[in-house]
Amino acid sequence: PAGAAEVADPLEGLVALLLGLERRPDRRQRCEDMLTKEVPWLKTEFFRATDGKVDTIPDDEVSQTWNTKNNSLYGAYEDVTDKDGKVLHTAAEFADPGVDYQFSPGERGCAHSHYRMWKRVAEGSQPMLILEDDVQLIFERTSGGMASGETFTSRFKLGMQEAAKKSVDVLYLGWSGHRDGNFKYTKTLGGRKNPIIRKAEYVWTTVAYVLWPEGAKKLLDAAKPMNQPVDNFMAWEAREGRLDAWVLLDDGDTDDTYSGGIVTQLDFTGDSDIRKSDGGDQGHDPTEYLAMKPGE
Repeated sequence: PAGAAEVADPLEGLVALLLGLERRPDRRQRCEDMLTKEVPWLKTEFFRATDGKVDTIPDDEVSQTWNTKNNSLYGAYEDVTDKDGKVLHTAAEFADPGVDYQFSPGERGCAHSHYRMWKRVAEGSQPMLILEDDVQLIFERTSGGMASGETFTSRFKLGMQEAAKKSVDVLYLGWSGHRDGNFKYTKTLGGRKNPIIRKAEYVWTTVAYVLWPEGAKKLLDAAKPMNQPVDNFMAWEAREGRLDAWVLLDDGDTDDTYSGGIVTQLDFTGDSDIRKSDGGDQGHDPTEYLAMKPGE
């Protein structure tokens, strides 16, 4: 009716930074084509990734090595053996005292890319959407049916409306790990569960997240230097209560859903530019980037 107060569109004016390597125009093209087709309303700006193989990365921004102790509280580590079957590190060592790994070049470049994007967000006054170039909007939803730009937009709007009611620093649009409903250590929050967004305890993946300037400043203050791969680093800051991080649930995501949200990652099996130094879930060699080899 005339004169009724209009509800502001929470997505109006939102800018996305699309992260990609200059030497991978194929990945950029795929992503830009998808975004243009599915979410033509989204203003997107290409953000050149730090290339860990060629760019200089300051040690006071991203460290050279990281330790598995924190991540072992959530990630499952196994005994690591050499090619002859000799145990180099037991599963228990990954937890205490932790195992030191060199960042792989791709990992360190990825971490520094996000660090630079945090600086960009911190300089502004509005939240920004951070996207990696393997983000995928079309996938089979938990509730059945296919996700699309239309389902993404409608659910994203709801998520941003909920976030506006809270002091959110980060809203993950795609995630895997522990959040309210499947907390591992955090005491479960009482009261009615929010059907749209949930408090994060420790979640991985940085394929798509909204970052508010206040959250960016908190991350930059903590990253002196960033001493974990970027998703571990952000997850730990949330776990320790220094970062107010939330996840966006897709319609159909339940407390049993370990990986959810309104985006997923395109499977670039065999074509990833980022090797997981500790092997990760990707099955990479967990001995290749050990900081201290036996006998050193």
